[in-house]
Amino acid sequence: MADYKTTVALEIGAQSVTMGVFTPAGRAFALSRYARREILLDPVEEGMRMDYVSNAIGEMVAELKVKGSDVRNVVSGQQVFMRFIKLPAIEMDDISEQVGLEAQQHIPFPMEDIVYSYQELGEPEDGEREVLFVAMKKDVLDNLNSQVEGNSLKTVAVDCAITSLYNAFCASYPEETEPVMLLDIGAKTTDIVFIEGDRFFTRSVTAAGAFVTNSIAREFGVSFREAEKLKLENGVVSLGNGHTDDMDPQDAALATTIRNAMSRLSSEVQRTVNHYRSQYKGSAPTKVYICGGGARLAYALEFLESTLGVSVEFFNPLQAFNIGKKVDEEALEQDAICLGPVAGAVVSGAGVGRFNIDLVPTSVGLDRAEKALLPKVAVAGVLALAGAGFFAYTAMDAADRAAAALKKAAPADERVASLSSQISSMKSRYDAEMKKMQEYAVIYNARYAYADVLKQLADKGASIKFWFNEFSPLINYDVDNTSMTNVTDVKGVKLVDMNRSRSGNSDSSINKAPEIVDPKKRSKEPMVTAIYVSGFTIKTPGDERSMNHRQALYDLVAHNFDERSADSLFAYENAKVQSNLNHYFQFVDSNATKGKMPDYVEKFMMVMPLKTPIAIPELAGGDRK
Repeated sequence: MADYKTTVALEIGAQSVTMGVFTPAGRAFALSRYARREILLDPVEEGMRMDYVSNAIGEMVAELKVKGSDVRNVVSGQQVFMRFIKLPAIEMDDISEQVGLEAQQHIPFPMEDIVYSYQELGEPEDGEREVLFVAMKKDVLDNLNSQVEGNSLKTVAVDCAITSLYNAFCASYPEETEPVMLLDIGAKTTDIVFIEGDRFFTRSVTAAGAFVTNSIAREFGVSFREAEKLKLENGVVSLGNGHTDDMDPQDAALATTIRNAMSRLSSEVQRTVNHYRSQYKGSAPTKVYICGGGARLAYALEFLESTLGVSVEFFNPLQAFNIGKKVDEEALEQDAICLGPVAGAVVSGAGVGRFNIDLVPTSVGLDRAEKALLPKVAVAGVLALAGAGFFAYTAMDAADRAAAALKKAAPADERVASLSSQISSMKSRYDAEMKKMQEYAVIYNARYAYADVLKQLADKGASIKFWFNEFSPLINYDVDNTSMTNVTDVKGVKLVDMNRSRSGNSDSSINKAPEIVDPKKRSKEPMVTAIYVSGFTIKTPGDERSMNHRQALYDLVAHNFDERSADSLFAYENAKVQSNLNHYFQFVDSNATKGKMPDYVEKFMMVMPLKTPIAIPELAGGDRK
């Protein structure tokens, strides 16, 4: 049932914080007032983000006069893990246990360290159910929530920006029946959402606002802050064909740099469309709606329309809402495309949205449990008082009636005991079957794991600047604590058991096969945790100072294999990789090979940690192969 009541919605994005107050207007809502704050941080200042977020929330609470209010929060897509999970064809009234079991195969964290929610998608096909699984690190969620509740607000629910944006679209464009695509161009990620009837698919890519800013910073040799200022004050997207001829030379160079960076976004969108059509049998979008802070860049709409070859419009998430008299309509005209997540949170709160994702912070969970317990305590108190009076009234014949009741209940007690035994037996069978299901799931995933990894390398790693010639799994490889600085080659079987190093063996753990390692010395079950890849990059002959060929490889990893991408199989975190390159990459200069390689190539070795470790199948007798 729809629940229309005054709602305060708050979105905490990567580079902005937005708050809106929505009041009931018949069977709809009106935007009564809103506020936004930009949070521009240089990457080296990332540790100060929560302080800036807290200050921004405090300012908006005072400005909008919402102190003490309940609030529905929305977290950005880059902070959550989203997976599409297929469930086995088993008839169950409650699929929660199934979802939790399957999720363990997809989430690179222990289940006790995350908070998750899920939504079943459409009608089951061929008996299989598909769910959208949304998870977030518990400590990150609690930290964000502490900034909210520390500013005199009370969290009632937490949604994610992608599903919230979808709800806002469905509410504002109910007449849209053709396949469409939403592009939410944020600061750190661009969320790509496909809407086709009841079908839903999403993917996040790192080609977004900060990527454009970093490109400007590199090209002009300025800081991140200065580059962001240039982008906001003078930045436009060059449309080519003489578009920049009449511009100041610096502005023209800036426009060209922005166009080159935006071309990465266009390529990622095209690639995602192809993936959606080939893997999910979806249709190509007939229209694209763009929103988010990056969509406000001048000529971004025209550029995307030209490169994607489809009609592009700005997304207005407030078409289903009335606008209050106190709202500055001129400011709203600029900000509307950034209000989709807060508008969607209101739709979710009213109970009229398709998605109802609810990530529950620890404090909110405790509060809900306490409220659920109060009615039971009250009923128990009433029953206790009534029971005391009844006992005083019937004390005289209580013993006789109790004896008669026990005699009458004896047959029923025997039936209950029999049923209890049957239930216990069925539960044991159920537990055994669930254990088998879990084992089958591991085997099933391992069966296709390497094919999926190879396919993703082929799809996302294609380049004319370098090529791969070796591929090998690594066992129990700890990339965080292993430097490749002194590694010149990987010999033998290439499977690595890092416990050899920890056991004090002086031989290089990278150069030895796992089958010669004493199993008794292994401290944990061997799993393939990373992939070793080597190959060659093309460089400029004779120019030993140029590192452009290496940068091409770094960029490939940063933009195509980032762990926040919905389909990425690798656990790459861009900032972490950039600060520890020697843990992931090693280059062997042609000069060091004494003529074995021409000077226009350079050998590289790369370790690619997996999001989900791959089990090593067991043969009869316990031997591993």
